[in-house]
This record gives sequence, structure tokens and C-alpha cells, in this order.
Amino acid sequence: MYNFDSLALKFFTEENARYLSGASVQKIQQPSRKELIFSLRNSLPKNSQDSKISGGENRKLYINIDPKYPHLCFIASSKDGSEAAVEGYSKRGIKIPQHPPMFCMQLRKYLDGARIQEVRHVEYERILELYFNHVDEIGQVVSLCLAIELMGKHSNVILYNSRSKIILGSMHNISPEKSSVREVYGGIGYIYPPEQCKTDILKTSYGAFSEALKGKDGTIKAVNGHYYYLSIPLIEKSVVNCADSAETFAALQKLVSGKDKSALYSILGGGDSINSALCSYFEDIMFKDLFDKKSKALKKVIQKELKRLEGVVKSKQSDGKMKQYKQKGDLILQYIYKINPRDEYLEVEGLKIELDNTKTPSENAQRYFTLYQKAKNAQNVHSEMLEAALESQKYYEGLLFDAENSKTLEELDQITLGEENKKTQKETLQIEKINEGDWEIYIGKNNKQNDYLISKIARGEDFWFHAKDFPSSHVILKTKTPQKEPPDKLLLMASKIVKENSPLKNTAKASIIYTKRKYLKKPPGAKLGYVTYREEKEIVV
Repeated sequence: MYNFDSLALKFFTEENARYLSGASVQKIQQPSRKELIFSLRNSLPKNSQDSKISGGENRKLYINIDPKYPHLCFIASSKDGSEAAVEGYSKRGIKIPQHPPMFCMQLRKYLDGARIQEVRHVEYERILELYFNHVDEIGQVVSLCLAIELMGKHSNVILYNSRSKIILGSMHNISPEKSSVREVYGGIGYIYPPEQCKTDILKTSYGAFSEALKGKDGTIKAVNGHYYYLSIPLIEKSVVNCADSAETFAALQKLVSGKDKSALYSILGGGDSINSALCSYFEDIMFKDLFDKKSKALKKVIQKELKRLEGVVKSKQSDGKMKQYKQKGDLILQYIYKINPRDEYLEVEGLKIELDNTKTPSENAQRYFTLYQKAKNAQNVHSEMLEAALESQKYYEGLLFDAENSKTLEELDQITLGEENKKTQKETLQIEKINEGDWEIYIGKNNKQNDYLISKIARGEDFWFHAKDFPSSHVILKTKTPQKEPPDKLLLMASKIVKENSPLKNTAKASIIYTKRKYLKKPPGAKLGYVTYREEKEIVV
């Protein structure tokens, strides 16, 4: 994995300094403890040479200080600037909280509406400084600096007075107990991290380069340890085709000077700008991490419930004792004449029956009949539990299939383990749809979408498809002309879609059932997406 380095920050600053300088802060949001979003607008003059941003443009500057992937970039937004349409929000798992954290409130107090006066990349460091002018309560102009430090586990965002250097607040406070090298919290002076003892490769000669690396094993690590800007992945990409040290030196100088950024673009997967490459690269990494984490957590809960249900299904209620209770009661009544008042047991037909000598023979018989009735009731309850467990087992196997086949964070979030609620009923979902002439095919990807299909989209004469005896997507074949029977090719098409969205995907044959929506029934209190059906027909795909 590529870690955001000082060279990437240098190129990003050079590429976007024109836009950032003079941009005003429209909105500040903090989705989490490690993320910030600045909504910026820069109204450049109409005669600007940069036609792309001539006349003004809104952009969202995204800052992430997570130690796994610290970085910053502009997230592409829609023309109307609405949050719902911002690309990357869903893929990055960004959700804006209703109540902003304290640091976000502090940033809003000082920077909301402020204009960026200067943009500066601290040379050789992974620190970007944005300078603002803030008018305080008494009307005085105060110069503030927002330092964005993207240094792995030491990443931070710090707001301080650029004249007095006093820190006003930070995303993460660092007390003396946490670090003996550098403290960061409100009220103390801001200092830069300790300087690196390295050399600028653009300010050295080939002779000095050769001398510095002479006799050292692991040239790549040696270059990384001796020169600024050059991280190991960048060096590896730059020198892969170099025949000797002279070519290596030339390639590294071209990279750092910005004349040849191909090594960086190659690592990031390409792009038409440093920003777009950074945005796409880290967006994919964040999506994979977040998706894997959510998927594992969800599957763990489902598998735990399946294990519990498996225990219920495997437990068998023995009816041996129940039959013995009835037999003993019957034998006491049958041989009542043999029982004396002081007898502690009755031995007949090879069976020894315990008696309570404080009770009459009839009362002893009634005691065994009572035990028989209790055992019978318990067996009935167990049978009901077993039936419910088998039903729930099939339902949770379907949820596990949905979780394993989800492709987006939205699909994972829609897998509902609890009961249906009013919010779920009112929610509008985006369902995959295929248009085929006068027909529409809707594909549910999880229990929430399946329930929405049945309750909100499908009508009585529409057709419902499902895999027989297996979990699968619910597929609805909807007609624009009521009472019209679907052609065979559409029935087959819908059945194939069900097969593709079921565990039967790779089998040679699959049985698919279908019936009209009016023959489906959702039992009272049933789990989300669960239905019973009748009048079904079967297609073998």
C-alpha cells in the first residue's frame, strides 16, 4: 500500500494552490474523529486563464488523518453541490453527524466565511498550511493558520494564531504523557515536528549522489534514508528500468522536480490530475477496509444466530418419560386392589412404580397423569419452537447469502436483523430495474429491498420469482398492461436472474418458483422480507 508522502503533497499543493488561494469557507463538517470536510468556493475573475474554474467553483476539500491512510483531496461534487449527490461520500462511508464534535464547532467559530489568504507546503514535510484572516469580537483582524499534518500515526489538524503561535485547538490533543517529543493542545505554542536529517536531491550532484550511496547495500533503502521526498514505493517505480546509478539519479531528479510524475501516477492507478489519482486511490482503499469490516461484523452476528438455531434444531425432546408417566398411572388404576395403604411401591408387569404412602392409590395415579400432561405440553412447546427455529434458520441463511453477495455499503446497511419499523416502511429505496418493452424486472438484493418490492412496488397481477428451497433475491416481473400474461422468454429471463442471485449460481440446474403477487402473504409479525405463497409454478433453469 502507498502511504501519502511529502512529494504527493507538494504536487497536490502546486496543482491546487491557484484555487485554494482566495477560496472562502462555505461550510465545515466533521464526519468522524479522523475526517474533516471544508466546502470551499473560489470566484475567480472571468478573464481567468483557467477556463475550468472561470466564474467560480465549489469544491469539497476532504482531510483524513487516519493512521492507515492519511491524505487530503478534493471530492468531486455535483453541479448543484447537494450532499446527496457528492461522489465518494457513499464509497468512503461518509455520514455527517447531526451533532458536530467540539473541534468542528471551534473551526466554524473561527473559519466559517473566512477566506484563505495563503497556501504553503512546509518544504520537505507532509504539512500543508492554510492561512486565514479572522475578525474577532472587538473587530480586530487576527491571522490564523490551519496546519494539516499528514504524518502517519502522528497525523493531526491544528488551528493556531500565526503571529503568537498559540494553539487554539487541535483534532487530537497530545499531552506530555502521550509524547515527550512534541505536545499539542490548546494554550501552548505551536512548534514544527523535529526536522529530518536528509538532503534535497535537486540540490546535489551526481558525484555526491554516488558518494552517498557508495558501499551501501539496499540502494532503495539508502536513497530513502538519505534524500527528502523519496518514499520506497516511489523509488522502486522510478528506478525499475534504470540500467545504472546515473540513470537512477536522473530519474529521481525528474520525479522530484515534477518533470516526470509517471511513477506516482503508476502507483495511484492513473488519473488526469494528482488530485483525481489520490482521490480514486484512497477512496478504493477506504471502501475495501470499511466494507470488509462491516461485512465481517454483520456475518459474525448472523452466524452466531445460526449456531444458536442449529442447537435448537438438533435438540430432541424425548417422549420416553412421558409414555412411562401415563403407563404408571394406568397400571396403578388397573392394580389398585393390590396396593396397601403403607406400600412405597407397586411392582407389576416387570415394572417398579414408586408410590407416595401419604396419598391414596387414586391420588398416586393422578400424580403420574399430571406429570404426563406436563411432559406432553412441554413436547408441544418444543415442537413449536423447532418449527420456528427451522423457519428462522432458513431466513438467516438468506441473510448470510445477502451479506456475502453485497457489493456496496448501502446493500450491507440495508440487511436488517431486527423487526420492521415505521421508518423502514416509509423509506424509498433504489432497486435495480431492467426494462423489457411493456415489462419491468425488479431485483431485490437483501431483505429490506425484498420487503420494499413486495409492499411498495409489486401489484396483484405482477409476478414474483424465488429459488425453490434456497435463499435468493426476490425478483418481480411487473407489467404496464394489467391482465397481460408474460411471454415465455421473460419468464425464463426472470428465472435466470434469480439463479444468478442465489447459491445455485454455478449449478447445472436450478428450480425456480413463481406466482402472482396476490398469492403472497406476509404473516403478522413476520421478519422483514419473509412471505408465504401459494398457486406457485416451477421452472427448471
